[in-house]
Amino acid sequence: MNMFWVLLLTILLVWVGWTAAMWFWTRYIAKQSSTVLDDTDFEQQSRGHQIFDLRDGDSFKSKHVFGARNVPYSMLKENHTAIRKDQPVFLYDTNMQFASRLARTLKKEGYDNIYILKNGFATYEGRTKSNETV
Repeated sequence: MNMFWVLLLTILLVWVGWTAAMWFWTRYIAKQSSTVLDDTDFEQQSRGHQIFDLRDGDSFKSKHVFGARNVPYSMLKENHTAIRKDQPVFLYDTNMQFASRLARTLKKEGYDNIYILKNGFATYEGRTKSNETV
């Protein structure tokens, strides 16, 4: 019985450590490859520019940042033809994970002016739109 609790505690600590490390790594990548903006700044500065929602189509239809285009991360990570280099790029997903990865790739390929929504759409309180019909 005692060994069970030691094993359970070890697994729990490894999981917590891994989760914390991934959280910090995501934010580190974001800060190295882009400018991270809070809700207000993201909404104001993205107006009239290319905004990419990297979430899946169903999440986008449910609710998204006003003016955003839905291009899931799985499509953009290999093919960046939808993203213009001569304009600022605004990215968001649920929690910054995919936006940070894509920003890093874009930065390596010579894109400038890359912006990411701080903490992702999960905490966004700015202007939104829904495409769902009731």
